[in-house]
Amino acid sequence: MAITYRQFVRNLDDLDIMTADEVRAVWDGNVEPDPQALAVKLVRAGTLTKYQAIRVYQNKHHGLLLGNYLILDRIGRGGMGEVFKARHRRMKRLVALKVLSQKVTQSDQSRRRFQREVEAAGKLDHPNIVTYYDADKHKGIDFLVMEFVDGKDLAALLKQQEEPFSIAETLDCVLQAARGLQFAHEAGVVHRDIKPQNMLLDSNGCIKILDMGLV
Repeated sequence: MAITYRQFVRNLDDLDIMTADEVRAVWDGNVEPDPQALAVKLVRAGTLTKYQAIRVYQNKHHGLLLGNYLILDRIGRGGMGEVFKARHRRMKRLVALKVLSQKVTQSDQSRRRFQREVEAAGKLDHPNIVTYYDADKHKGIDFLVMEFVDGKDLAALLKQQEEPFSIAETLDCVLQAARGLQFAHEAGVVHRDIKPQNMLLDSNGCIKILDMGLV
């Protein structure tokens, strides 16, 4: 069943993104717009992300709220669950949320692995390791709140570039990663799955190591 304009606006209001009056101000016509056309307009205006617009249009908007966080986009998926770009609803800080899948939470082994990651994260504060801010549970969903890194993992970058990294660039990445791993090792944390996919390069050229949960 297609969503109505009023339901679409109600969904936006539920998410505390826009009120009905704010929507009317954006859509300056006298006739109620088609919800799909309105979604496209709001994405172009930067009010909604494409991911949010699809969820709101499909009446799946409640999945965009996780505790104090409003999900903006999905940025990754792995064996443990999914990773989302999100924003704290009051502080407006951008973060990454690692959300465990329900299938994983039913496995004792996976839950122990998640708990190891939570405990390991609490020991680590280093510029070359992704910072973990919090671990929480909302309506039965376990998730980690992490630093959002504006960049890509090294494996993706290597595939994207026409030429490999220079020797100087490669050495810089290795040295940065080594500093982070040394710090973790001194804190009693061993990363047993270090690989290009678990090393992010941010927009400032800083390496950030992911998934420091395997002790």
